[in-house]
Amino acid sequence: MTVIGSSRLLAIVRFRSGGDLVATLESLGRGGISLVEVTIDTPGALEAVAHMAREGRTVGVGTVLTAEQVRRCADAGAGFVVSPGLVDEVVAETLALGLEPIPGVFTATEILRALALGAEAVKLFPASIGGPAHVRALRGPFPTTPFLPTGGIAVGDVAAYLGAGATCVGLGGELVGRTPPATEEELEQLAARAAAAVSAAAGT
Repeated sequence: MTVIGSSRLLAIVRFRSGGDLVATLESLGRGGISLVEVTIDTPGALEAVAHMAREGRTVGVGTVLTAEQVRRCADAGAGFVVSPGLVDEVVAETLALGLEPIPGVFTATEILRALALGAEAVKLFPASIGGPAHVRALRGPFPTTPFLPTGGIAVGDVAAYLGAGATCVGLGGELVGRTPPATEEELEQLAARAAAAVSAAAGT
């Protein structure tokens, strides 16, 4: 089973300013979301991934564009590596280091290339352009390939994407926000949004 086969939701954490990433990840967990990605351009991303890895949690790193970044992710203890596009060297290095690559694709041709390179799951990005109909159309020629649509998806959209054939749905700013939670109240609000997303996914 691929990593995205273990959950119907992936929370994507991307912040432009520093904050308490560990507290953010823990709040998502309290809300019931077990699968989390932190983008490598988030300040403190790899340190937070390392902390969670030491606690036995599987956390991925996103927006990975080079083999050198893959090596840094592996050193931090990341469980999987996500890219916005299909980068040959990223897929190859991720596999070589024993991690799971989830490259970004949009077309059938790109999915075929990703599978030929050794990826088992793909990220459909940006999902909001094609919507659930795009997922459904690609599911025809790729009935068993795990799909992770991400990009512009709101909590209210989760059921439609899962119903169209998504394996797991990625929720970024619409769930996590664009600035780090700064208070206990904001952390609890994040946990509540995560719980609402889990409920939406469970209803499909």
